[in-house]
Amino acid sequence: MIENIVKFVHGGGLVMYPLLLIALGAIVVIVERCLAFRQFGAVPAGLLREVLSLSRQHKFDQASTLSEKAGGPLGSSLYVVLNHRSHPTREVERLIEETGQDYFIRLEHLLPVLDTITTIAPLLGLLGTIVGMIGAFNAIAMQTHHGNSDSVLSGVGEALYATATGLIIAVICFAAYNYFAARLRTIITETEQGATKLTNLLEHIRQSERASQHAGDSRVLETKGQSRGVQTPA
Repeated sequence: MIENIVKFVHGGGLVMYPLLLIALGAIVVIVERCLAFRQFGAVPAGLLREVLSLSRQHKFDQASTLSEKAGGPLGSSLYVVLNHRSHPTREVERLIEETGQDYFIRLEHLLPVLDTITTIAPLLGLLGTIVGMIGAFNAIAMQTHHGNSDSVLSGVGEALYATATGLIIAVICFAAYNYFAARLRTIITETEQGATKLTNLLEHIRQSERASQHAGDSRVLETKGQSRGVQTPA
């Protein structure tokens, strides 16, 4: 197996070495991104539902603790909303954006590297193809009357190996890039929607409390007016 790999690398010519370095770099980036998404991109299932349920019951401290323990962009955003629920909505939205961006920047880190490799790898493979074909044509030109075609076949093989390697690297990086980009978009959407739902719920609770307080104050004034023999306006 190892011997076949070595023959394949040598058969692809000098272009195979930068292609191998690029492939190694791509593997490192993909593994690192998998770990990063696992650490910074967690969106626990059912977290938003539990936080909204606790908030409806006015158990804000429990909801805040649950969000803080969950972590990730969604948990941190919900935690910010709950801890600043008495602040103006615009200020809360600004804090949510700042909190989410910290996570989104970490998740997007190194994704451009995969995008770049997706473009460069086929170009290097094409370069290897051109170099191999040049070698093949030179071998044809230098052939003797014996008709030895070993050099020609070697040049064609070099061209095909480089092209195949470049395409394989590009396909893998393209798939990985699209996977991570799709996950990032999903995380951003779920975080923004979750924070918006909680913000709207808290705003509704505040409005209900204000209405209840206003109704209570009106009843108190009406009672005082009646006790003083003053007819309150309808």
